[in-house]
Amino acid sequence: MKIKDWPASDRPREKFYERGSYGLTDTELLAIIIGKGTRNMTAVDLAKTIFNKVGSLKKLSQKTVGEIENLGIPGLGRVKIVSILAALEAGRRSLSNKGSQKIKFKNPEDIYKYYYPLIGGLKYEVFKVAAVDGRNTFINDHTVSKGILDASLVHPREVFQFAINECASAIFLIHNHPSGINRPSEDDLKITERLCRAGEIVGVNIVDHVIISEDAYYSFSQHHLL
Repeated sequence: MKIKDWPASDRPREKFYERGSYGLTDTELLAIIIGKGTRNMTAVDLAKTIFNKVGSLKKLSQKTVGEIENLGIPGLGRVKIVSILAALEAGRRSLSNKGSQKIKFKNPEDIYKYYYPLIGGLKYEVFKVAAVDGRNTFINDHTVSKGILDASLVHPREVFQFAINECASAIFLIHNHPSGINRPSEDDLKITERLCRAGEIVGVNIVDHVIISEDAYYSFSQHHLL
């Protein structure tokens, strides 16, 4: 039976309209994003199949388009996959304060709260630099590297060119540890030391380097490594 033939009280879109998002299950929310099912499966059936394969919205959000395609779920083509991942990414970004005005990073916890929704749940490492003014008010950020973090991939030129272009007084370095290990690696230490030396030359201070893991953060400044 097609969803349009269900009682109105059982249809995901009608339930969303009447009760709001909190009245729906994850399966129903995913079905709304999917939009249409197939000849043999409703959007709700397709959402259930996805969860049976993947497990949860969080795990789904951590997968790439290719990884989901490789699951071989009938009726789940690339267009639907991109729509799903785009919606989940929008939700992830909405958890940060990116749309707020005059965000200030007063301490490492502020960095963690801002960036954890953006990079905390990723399965690959992301190295970002955040530009701030003289009062540590956020100006903009830039992704320097994605994937396996290696000292050779983080170039001082790119980091400080961004800072100079943004007229930053100082910068914060931020990256995630998908492994959950909440301490710096040898490459993390090398990267930080190299960038600090470059910062002294160009006159842009590095306030902190914050490593974000699943449940915690590691601050270089708090451990006297800057």
